[in-house]
Amino acid sequence: MQRHSVREAAAGKWPGILAGMGLSDRALSGKHGPCPMCGGKDRFRFDDKEGRGTWFCSQCGAGDGVKLAMLVTGQDFPAAALEIERAAGVVQPFVRQPEQDEAAKVRKLRQTWAEGSKLTHGDEAMTYLAGRDLEIKTVPDCLRLHPALPYYETRALAGRFPAMLARVVAADGTGVTLHRTYLQRGHKAPVSSPKKLMAGKPVSGAAVRLFPVAECLGIAEGIETALAAAQIFGVPVWSCISAAGIQSFEPPAGVRELIVFGDHDSNFVGQAAAYTAAHRLKRRGLVVTVKIPSTVGDWLDQLSADAGPRDAGNCRYVLRALPVIGEGSTLRRDAPDTLRSDAKTGAGKSVDVP
Repeated sequence: MQRHSVREAAAGKWPGILAGMGLSDRALSGKHGPCPMCGGKDRFRFDDKEGRGTWFCSQCGAGDGVKLAMLVTGQDFPAAALEIERAAGVVQPFVRQPEQDEAAKVRKLRQTWAEGSKLTHGDEAMTYLAGRDLEIKTVPDCLRLHPALPYYETRALAGRFPAMLARVVAADGTGVTLHRTYLQRGHKAPVSSPKKLMAGKPVSGAAVRLFPVAECLGIAEGIETALAAAQIFGVPVWSCISAAGIQSFEPPAGVRELIVFGDHDSNFVGQAAAYTAAHRLKRRGLVVTVKIPSTVGDWLDQLSADAGPRDAGNCRYVLRALPVIGEGSTLRRDAPDTLRSDAKTGAGKSVDVP
């Protein structure tokens, strides 16, 4: 069977075909969740665009139904094609419910953000951050605490938990979605995926702007990792949410120097993302530096370990004078205080979403 005929026979039937190959309802739900290949907790999504069985994983990559079937079963193309052809003959086409329209997504994002409040010392979110060795002197305006955000597991309400909300912003300053960290008593909530993105606009190139825009800017994967890197190095660092976010990051106008604080992953995913982004942005004329922790983990792990003299660790006591875009002031060792300039720079301010 030719490759194109396999895809034609399976078009619109992939959920049923892949379910027969062992994929769970959760994996095929269209929501972010555990990857059936690498096992990552919240990095896989089956979106089945145009009925082609498409999917994405921030570690495994992306592909269509044929590639997913091959990866899940471990079969080569001829064997997988034969199984797909047989299943396609009996599986009925899948009729997907229409997705939430853009206006509804924006309304939901705005409602969720409005239900949150600014972080205060001693609340669930600040207790969680302090428990991770993070020193927050001035709370970023892009973070809020929701008192009881619903958590859904395979479309069923599993409970309500306090949640730290983070506003994800595109390169042009417009908001695109919200990132949620579900909490309980100052720790991550006991759920399968305590960190999730809400449905919104595409997040490619976007970031959580934890500090104002500056000529020299750092980026990292997670929110806590970015705060840790800022604390260690004394520079403003934004969170790109994931390795895929690092790779696609688009710096806003005015950034001249970028420091990529990559994760040190045993499978080299974090390192690969950091150097891919560095290569792309270096070619645009930016001054780019890549920093990777000396041991497996991220910069939050490095901060917590506090392992004495080391290449990266020594930088935590280096004071950098970095001009904030649009201002004459500089960043100090207590860099979070510069967040008061958000109103001037627009850093972390959402124009449309939420």
